[in-house]
Amino acid sequence: MKIKDLMSKKLITCDTDDNVLFVSNLMKEYDVGFILIMKNNKLHGVVTDRDLICDFAEGTTSIEHYANTNILTINEDESIENALKVMKENKVKRLVITNNKKVTGVLSLSDIYNSGIDSKSILEALKQIYAINRNEGYFDVDVHDFLL
Repeated sequence: MKIKDLMSKKLITCDTDDNVLFVSNLMKEYDVGFILIMKNNKLHGVVTDRDLICDFAEGTTSIEHYANTNILTINEDESIENALKVMKENKVKRLVITNNKKVTGVLSLSDIYNSGIDSKSILEALKQIYAINRNEGYFDVDVHDFLL
């Protein structure tokens, strides 16, 4: 199966000068956790719900501040297995899909999961993406260090 058979083709986008509150509301309204950030009708970056929460943004901050400009793309004619491999190697849950350097969609792990593709491959990708890196040093405490 090819990526173009599963990818989401209706994309939610924002402009670099949109504020965080606006983008957060877009995510809520369209029930998405990933938005493409555009600048002059070109893809400038992407932002996830996690990006916004981890940085605890003020509602008036420009979304460009949170843009991840290291955008992972894959061609829509590639196989789903190749997409899973890229996701696993880069520890991401979503990829921007292209055709001749034009954005044509977004593929998420949820899209792949809901397609009925071999669950073992998806599980292996999830294990790699969510591999836990244990804290070391200053924030490293044992459970018994906390009192109720």
